Amino acid sequence: MARATDGTSMTENVKKGIVITVAAAAVAVGGYVVYTNVAGGGIPANVRQVMCSETGALFPEEMQPGLGEYPHKNPKTGKNTLYPIEWCFNGECGKKGGTPVILNTQVKQKEPSYCPKCGYVVRFHNVRTDAGE
Repeated sequence: MARATDGTSMTENVKKGIVITVAAAAVAVGGYVVYTNVAGGGIPANVRQVMCSETGALFPEEMQPGLGEYPHKNPKTGKNTLYPIEWCFNGECGKKGGTPVILNTQVKQKEPSYCPKCGYVVRFHNVRTDAGE
């Protein structure tokens, strides 16, 4: 068996290298998990996005008891123009990350609701397609 310059066998050095590599990978994965949980990875589960029916501006809204029915008050205009949204991921909208749409049922209008950009029908719990089609 070949010996390294320090007198240990090559297999012992290979084993040490594997242990160090696995330990470093475990530390990296653990650090990533801690970072994503502390730094946040998007919108928390108790926050939904709402959109102003007049300006199209999006706002985060924390869900809590007693908010009442929509529309909610827009913090910038003071008007009750905020509604929950669904995202359109059809056609070009899907390729660009989605387009927010206020469903007609929210504003007490007749269904169906159409995306203002691509014209596709948008439904409650609209499904995101992987290919943006």
